[in-house]
Amino acid sequence: MAMTPGFLTSLLLAAAKGVAHVQTALANRRAAKELLNWDAAALKDIGLTRSDVRGALAESFIEDPTVHLSLIAAGRTPRVRRDGATRNATPGLKPVAPTAASKARLGNLPSAEPVLCA
Repeated sequence: MAMTPGFLTSLLLAAAKGVAHVQTALANRRAAKELLNWDAAALKDIGLTRSDVRGALAESFIEDPTVHLSLIAAGRTPRVRRDGATRNATPGLKPVAPTAASKARLGNLPSAEPVLCA
């Protein structure tokens, strides 16, 4: 079975995109860890709590925690506690199932941009 140049090129491009994704996720993870040094008032100003930051950092190391934090700050996802109970980001609303983040779903909110480091 011979490999065609198009296949090899697409394989290399996919590998390069994967490496770039992991590098960006790791850089954003470092930036999100800096939020743990902020005081509670500063975190509240941006719509987060210390447990929100810890929860986002508990995800897989190749996942970008800033996407999770952006959704919470925008009030789009429920916050899940360790015991599995959920509380709403906005009081008075029914709990909603968390969904995958997408740029179209986030809209044009300034806090919706998941990249902290470029």
